[in-house]
Order: sequence, then structure tokens, then C-alpha cells
Amino acid sequence: MTETALAHVIGDKAEQAGCIACRRCFTSDEQSQTVGKWRMVNDPAAWGSATPTVLLLGFSKGFTQADAFRTGRYEDIPFKDMRPRLTEELRLLGIIGKSETVDQKMVATETEIGFGSFVRCSLSRTNKEGKFVCTGEVMPKAFSEEISVNVETCARTYLADLSSSVKLVLLLGTTDAYITGCRGVIRLLYGSRFSLINDVSYRTGDATWVHVSHASGMNGHHNTWMAGDPSTKPGRKRNLAMDAIRSSGALRRN
Repeated sequence: MTETALAHVIGDKAEQAGCIACRRCFTSDEQSQTVGKWRMVNDPAAWGSATPTVLLLGFSKGFTQADAFRTGRYEDIPFKDMRPRLTEELRLLGIIGKSETVDQKMVATETEIGFGSFVRCSLSRTNKEGKFVCTGEVMPKAFSEEISVNVETCARTYLADLSSSVKLVLLLGTTDAYITGCRGVIRLLYGSRFSLINDVSYRTGDATWVHVSHASGMNGHHNTWMAGDPSTKPGRKRNLAMDAIRSSGALRRN
């Protein structure tokens, strides 16, 4: 294990691992498998703090991140090619300081923020042309098609028993369909401990879950979300997100 190996959290246990050894959804020893129109690649991983106050989750690794997983430096994988926009967003939300960057948080010594994904393996789905894609409309479909069983299994494994340190979970993605899908899974996992806060956030015990803009360059609504103009739908969602984040108790006390 190298000093750059990062942490993976299950409940209150911190498990040091560069990659997560998990094959709960796989029926063979193959590295990938097909589930209906979906392809799963067994490359689960997590980064950052083992006992985070803030946990930031994408949906699953996109092709850019999955390619980096095979060929790049481990710390460079998550949110590759979108970190400048993600840095600006986390500064705006008060999650990191004005002089801090996401790159600085992708280290084994990080104590405040953990990084991962709602589904730890890489998922992609065939489109009308028969090509595998992993962006845009793909994410909401994962909650209603055959792969939804695997989505729930993964969430139950890694998100149903968060570390007691976690006060805030940020989920990248603000479309109504994606929020509905994630919210449904988390509601199922937590039962009576689940409660709604507003249209983009909910609570499970001491943890507040908030949907924020995906920092991908393919998200054409990101700048509108960042501006927070209440006359726009993305702007209203940003303002609701900030209200929930402020009430979470996760922000630093200066």
C-alpha cells in the first residue's frame, strides 16, 4: 500500500484502499458484464477523507474517468477535466476556501471531504445507434431499467450506513428525473429516518443530502445554476441547495 492510497468508508470503519475490492453485482470473474442495455465495469474506488464531514458523489465514472483509471495516476481520476469548474462551485457553496482547489483535496491526508460516486462501478448504456454512452439522459434511466437492481445494491452497500462524521452529501446532478431517482433509492434505504427538506435536498438522520450542479462541461445549465438568478429554474435550485447546505452544520466556522 502506497502513501497515496486513499480511503473508502463503510459505516464507521475506514478501509484504506487504492481501489475497492467489491464484486457484489458480478456473476462471474470477468471485469465487465452486461445487464440489459447496460455495461458494468468493475472498477469501484473512493478518494479523500476516510471520515469526511462532506461526501461528494457523482453518479458513476464517465469514460474520461474510467480511461484514467486504467492508465493514469490514481489521484487524477475523479472529476478529470472538470475540476476547475468543480473548484469554483465548491468555493461558491462554502465547502472549500477561496484559495483551495479540488486537486488539493485528492490526497491521502485529506480530513474534511470524501469523493466517490452513487454507483461505484462504471456504467454505460447503449443509445439508439448502439453505442455505449454514460452522460445526460443515461443517469435517470438507471433507476427504472434492469440495472436499477445493481444501483440499489451499490447504494445499500456504500451509502446506507454512512460514517457518523458525515454531515453533508453533495450529489452532482440537478435534473428533476435524476433527483427523483436518487431520492427514491435513499428513501428506500433509510425508511423512517428519511425526510424531505426541499425540492433538491433531503435528510437521513444527521446527514443532509443536497443535489448541486454537475460541473461537467457538457452541462449547459451550469453557469445559470452558478449565477443563482431566482427567475430561472437552475437558479432557484441553486438557492434551495445553498439553504440546505447552510442548515446542515457542515460548513466551516471561521
